[in-house]
Amino acid sequence: MRTFTYMILALSLSITGCTSQKKLVAEPPVTMGTATCQAWAGGRAETGSGMLLEIPIEETTVSESLFDKAYFRGKIAEVTVESTENGWVAKANFMNSKGMGKSDMVMDADPKNEVGNKPPQLAEKFPFELENDQCVLSFMQDGSTKYFKVTGIKEKKPLFYK
Repeated sequence: MRTFTYMILALSLSITGCTSQKKLVAEPPVTMGTATCQAWAGGRAETGSGMLLEIPIEETTVSESLFDKAYFRGKIAEVTVESTENGWVAKANFMNSKGMGKSDMVMDADPKNEVGNKPPQLAEKFPFELENDQCVLSFMQDGSTKYFKVTGIKEKKPLFYK
């Protein structure tokens, strides 16, 4: 009888457990224009390369902390909202790599000299299945994190810095 009770309890917990898939909302918190992305590469190996995602916002006033993260082409980046001469723009810079620049990690036989080292950042699992012209933005609303899908992202010609 106890085994049966444990099986029922385990089954009910597995059915009501948390889902790993993020729920998307139908309406964004602001009106947005056509999103664009542009690959870029630095002129030196230390600068690296990446993809810049820009989404125009068609509101007159916007909180600079409106969006939290952007999920695009298997990568996750922080979103900043900036005021430009053309209005507000949400930007996310997805870094590909950095070259053989200076390492900020100190390796020493004496562990006391390694005190300033930062622990490695664990990669966050990508929670969405998206096409190449889609991204998901996360934002806070009513005290909880919500997600909105942006579609139809136009790709600009790559930008190569000198």
